Amino acid sequence: MKKLVVNKKVMGVIAVLCAAILPVAFALWSSTIFQTSDARLFVEPPSIHYESLVSGKRFSINITVANITDLKGYELKLSFNTVILDVVGISFLPEENLPVGNCAVDDSSGVVWLNVTYDGSPITTDNPVTLASLTFKMMDSGQSPLHLYDTELVDSSGIPVTHDTADGMVLILRHDIAIVEVSLSTNETYVGRVVNVTVITKNDGDVTENFTVNIYHNDTLFRTFNVINLAPSENTTIIVSWNTSDVAAGYSYIIKADASIIPHEVNITNNVFVDGEIKIKIIGDVSGDNTVDINDLIAWDMAWGSREGEPNWNLQADINGDDVVDNNDGLLIVQNYHSTV
Repeated sequence: MKKLVVNKKVMGVIAVLCAAILPVAFALWSSTIFQTSDARLFVEPPSIHYESLVSGKRFSINITVANITDLKGYELKLSFNTVILDVVGISFLPEENLPVGNCAVDDSSGVVWLNVTYDGSPITTDNPVTLASLTFKMMDSGQSPLHLYDTELVDSSGIPVTHDTADGMVLILRHDIAIVEVSLSTNETYVGRVVNVTVITKNDGDVTENFTVNIYHNDTLFRTFNVINLAPSENTTIIVSWNTSDVAAGYSYIIKADASIIPHEVNITNNVFVDGEIKIKIIGDVSGDNTVDINDLIAWDMAWGSREGEPNWNLQADINGDDVVDNNDGLLIVQNYHSTV
């Protein structure tokens, strides 16, 4: 077998080359590790929260970099919700690094494109540095993710710098409580009878709400109800009983309900709902003409013996409210005969 003989001079040269190359290689490797593992590109602040819409209000967000060595330029896209936001201004920063940039805003798809090179010194920093400031105008309530994508950071040699990204979010809340329905179990009844009032409320906003519902006849408050933790887009039904003994007979009353105005609520036009009128009659006034007379006896006689669902049923002839028209109802007419308002 042949022995491999290595010249001592060759070995010396190899040793010298290794000594010279390894530190450089290590430095390059260390630099790469620093750039790829720590460099961050992100939206600052990460979240912007407004409790209510102020149409046309301006606010700004920053595109920020941190933990980077030798940033000479960048390119990126940022998407946004065009329903609630409109881009009205873009600034390239930092000014001392002499940024030279191009930008475009696609309002149809909601994309901002930035391409910037620094004519001055490249950016080297551990701490956050703002690369661009974007100013938006509020258009509507809702939420808009601010998504960074197709991002590229390059150093002075044009080599891409691997980096992490972090998106932002804009939330413009809507607080809106509505009364969507008010209805009555009847539109005429005798004084002292109980009427059921149904009120349906809805949360048209974006936040779970607590509020109070007030129910009135004319302008007199006769019932309140507290609604607790009504979720967005949900509704709740309130049914209350109104004993009509608290009003005078012979008159019509308007029934309405309103919801208390909650903090930050802008649209309050739907907080009130008016149902219409209910006639409160004197006892025995079947016809509702504010007088108990022969006409009421005739109406009672035509409905005598009937129950709900039968052809000759007349709810108003059931004066005592026991679900049948009988002699007891006729007796009430006789007892109140000639009564008038």
